[in-house]
Amino acid sequence: MLLHGSEASEKRTLTIVGTVVVLCAVAVAGIFIAFKPFAGRPDDEISVAIETPYVGPGVAKGTQLVMHGVKVGEVTAVSRLSGGGVLLDTNLQKSPTKGLTDAMGIDFRTINYFGVTGIDLVAGTGGRPLADGTRLTITPKGNSTLQALLSRLGKLATGALTNQLIEVVEKATRYTDALNPLAETLVISANALAETQTVSTAQLLTNATGISVAFPGFADAMLDAGYYATHGTNKLNKGTWNASEEEYQTVILPFMQYVSDNLFGAIGRLEYTHIDDLTPVIDSVRAMTDVVPPLMRPQGMSEMLVELRTRLEKMYAGTPEQRALQVRILLDSMPGVAAPLAAAGGAR
Repeated sequence: MLLHGSEASEKRTLTIVGTVVVLCAVAVAGIFIAFKPFAGRPDDEISVAIETPYVGPGVAKGTQLVMHGVKVGEVTAVSRLSGGGVLLDTNLQKSPTKGLTDAMGIDFRTINYFGVTGIDLVAGTGGRPLADGTRLTITPKGNSTLQALLSRLGKLATGALTNQLIEVVEKATRYTDALNPLAETLVISANALAETQTVSTAQLLTNATGISVAFPGFADAMLDAGYYATHGTNKLNKGTWNASEEEYQTVILPFMQYVSDNLFGAIGRLEYTHIDDLTPVIDSVRAMTDVVPPLMRPQGMSEMLVELRTRLEKMYAGTPEQRALQVRILLDSMPGVAAPLAAAGGAR
């Protein structure tokens, strides 16, 4: 049965069919232009066949050949040789591979962060330049593909992770867990200090700097005292600095030995035998010293020490060779003493 339609309907149908045919023709032409299935090899490439004992995992048709990280060709075919080994048919770009010779080497490695396998070309010394149709026999220098790396890691884990090593790791983990309370205590202490600290760290460091200013002078005085003790003079003009060997052996050394045994040794024995008696004394001293930190506030500590030092310096008068302590005695409340002193010339 024939279907008849209006003239407008037939015209619309023909338009749709014509449009579909034109689109298909354009798509086919684009495919031929893009992929050139019948174009053959480009003029700027050469064909090189590579015989190798093995290939890395992932090497197949389309695998890239790279040199210094840049693509210079690709594998066009992979075939197995009858005598063993693999034959790789490759196309190489002429310009990037101009310096390569038949002494080049290859290795298999990943060419991007996704683990895609590629063939790396390594230039060799000497040899003849590559030409179209060259056939090379090359033993790969290495296999650094992602699959090979994972395989090596598996073998390493199988051989190294023995029961003994696992036990050692487990013990180390337990020992580390035992330090968790200490770390937690340190964190709690640091947080408590941060919450209760009323003076900035910069101010505390400033105060400490003011206190440490006097340390160089103190250290210098201690060194001078040690020097004079060993190289100075005394009333007898005798000491380790000018004693003879006989005096040192018969006088100084026995004296030092006597002091060591009978003074410090006796003190040590006394402390050792009276530990229970000394414990209350130590607790009493600690009870008294525990009240010192709240009394010595960081605020104004440096100013207080400076003022104390200034007053101590003002107490002395005279020349550096002969110092005198300035003391003023007030005896107004003691008439029996004040009158004779007044008659003698003042109460100084």
